[in-house]
Amino acid sequence: MFLVVSVFNKENLENVVEDLRKHNIEGITIVDVYGMGNIGFSEHGQKADFYPKVKVEIVVSNAKTRELAMECIRSNCQDMGHGAGKIWWLNVGGVERIRTGEKDEDALTTQIDKKIKNVMDGSCFHVTDTPCS
Repeated sequence: MFLVVSVFNKENLENVVEDLRKHNIEGITIVDVYGMGNIGFSEHGQKADFYPKVKVEIVVSNAKTRELAMECIRSNCQDMGHGAGKIWWLNVGGVERIRTGEKDEDALTTQIDKKIKNVMDGSCFHVTDTPCS
């Protein structure tokens, strides 16, 4: 499993998210951030200019999906100008869905596809239903 993290220009966000959805990549966290890449001090003297960006985090189950997620970002953000952004990834030791206790790949899949009773019928968990009780 991998955590794909990317910081890029906000105007590309809608296209990136649409492309990720087309490829059934879900579980996206998006945060507004300000940043400066490695051109900041060298081209502007000693004054730091921070630019508004978005940070996108996606946990994926395998290297194939990692590359697909990265291509969705790359194809929508890549240009030859400065400040297009960065992508990096980290190995993930494990994932657990808090509500159900599912782990790793099971925690990354869509609930409705699994036809889990509580998702399909709209009922709520009770204290005895949780894996940690």
